[in-house]
Formats: sequence, structure tokens, C-alpha cells
Amino acid sequence: MNHVRPCLLGCTNADGIPYRAAPGRQTCPRCGDQLAALLREIGDLYAVLDDPEQLLPTTSGGRGRPGYGSRSPAVDDLIVHTDVRTGETDTGGPGALAVVEQWARQIREDRSVDTPPDQMRATVPAGRITMTRELATLRFHWDWILAQDWVDAFADEMRAVRDQLVRARRLTVPVIRIGTCPITVMTVDRDADPITLPCSATLRVRLGDTEIRCPACHTVWTRDRWHQLGTDWADYASLATQLDIPVTTLRRWCHEDHWATAGTRSRRLVSRADALASYARRHTTPTGNAG
Repeated sequence: MNHVRPCLLGCTNADGIPYRAAPGRQTCPRCGDQLAALLREIGDLYAVLDDPEQLLPTTSGGRGRPGYGSRSPAVDDLIVHTDVRTGETDTGGPGALAVVEQWARQIREDRSVDTPPDQMRATVPAGRITMTRELATLRFHWDWILAQDWVDAFADEMRAVRDQLVRARRLTVPVIRIGTCPITVMTVDRDADPITLPCSATLRVRLGDTEIRCPACHTVWTRDRWHQLGTDWADYASLATQLDIPVTTLRRWCHEDHWATAGTRSRRLVSRADALASYARRHTTPTGNAG
């Protein structure tokens, strides 16, 4: 008789009975998918902190004493969460990059076959550690991770990282994920033969920016070319989430600014470029006097 294992992530049905773990895993399929989505969310949230130009502090209450403290809470979060050496944060626990790197490094060592752990550890100098690299390590070993009896501890720490980044995200200007870079780049295959591949790096834009720059191939798109990227259309619900603007306000902007529309009466689509332009006009960062 096969042993039935419950999902280690604590999910239960309406009667409080744990769901079964998938064959060869310690999690049920639903929890495994949710954990994978959590890693994607961490990557998106971290991308904001990883770009100092995006860390513009929003209104956050009281004024500090002149001459004391850092330039902004957002810059503090940049330092804390993007430095792999960060030990404890104000909210408790290591910074985001430090946590993810520790897990990825341990997994590389545990999974290494031909490379001694000490040598494996030395292959990733501190200056080259990035969130993109560490998340890629976790995804590469994903099936193995979900089969480990410590996956619940892993999930708890990833949720803590996400929550820390969400708190930091509230101090920053919204950034929208546009899509992937369509530019074709030259590279080489395993036989060192030249081949062409789409760049496919994730493109993001801070509301109010005048250009989008690919972080990988460095191609630049000015605002009048943004319609060439990603999808041309979006519904009100997704825009409301991305821009943190109520749907009723977006509908008013659509009427006032004459956005292009498409879709059906039940699911109205609007021009993403028009929506971003309306947001930028109404949310230009002021440059007034500092108190």
C-alpha cells in the first residue's frame, strides 16, 4: 500500500483534512504552483528596489529633523535588501537578497556532484550575486526543492521576503511590467556557432518615465514607441491593480482624455499607452522646496 503524504504547507479542505502531496513531492499541486508564483512576485518586487532611480519616496507622514537620517526610507530599503551581507533588518531577519542567496547557495552545494562544496561556494563572488541569478538557481532545482522535507521552512522564509519587499514597495513609485524585450541578439550555442535569439529580458517602466531601457541589451524605446512593446490593450481591473487607481477614476480619465478602446461591453479594453500617459500627466513628481 502506498503511503499517503499530506502537503507540508498546511493546506486543508473544508473539513480540515490536509490535501495530499503530489507523487514525489512534499506539496500538493496547488501549493507548489502558489510557491512558484511567490518567487515570481519576489522577482518583480525586488526589481523596483534594484534600480536606485526608481526609489523616489512617496508621501509618508511626518518630517524628520534636518541633517539627520538617510535621504529617504526607500534608499534605506535599497541598501538593506540588495546587500547580500545584510544581517538583521528593522523588521527582523536578514535582507531579501541575503535570504534568497543563502537558500540558493545551500541548494547548489547540496546538489553538486562533481564540484566540492568549498569550490562551489567560491564560484559566486559577492560582487556577482544577484537576485536574478539566485532565483534562477531555485527554479532550476524546483522539482527537487518541492520533494524536500524542509520545503515548509523554505516557503515560510520566501513569504517573509515577499512581505518585507511589499513593505518597502509602499515607499516607491509604481513600476509596471511591460513585457519582454523583442530585440534579436547574437549569441553562440554549445558548439560555439553563432545564433540569433530574442533578448526576452523583462521590460519595466516607472510611471512618468520618458523611455524604457532594456536591462540586458540596453535598447531604448522612447514614449512614442511604447505601443510597440507588450500588449496594446488592458482591462480596467488590471490597470487598477498596476496603477493603484480605482476603476471609477480610470473610467473618468478614459472619458476625459479620450482613450482608444476595444473589446466588448462586458469586458472593455483600453489603450495601455493612453492610460500610462494620463497617469503621468496627473502624477508628475513635484520638485518643490524641501521642508
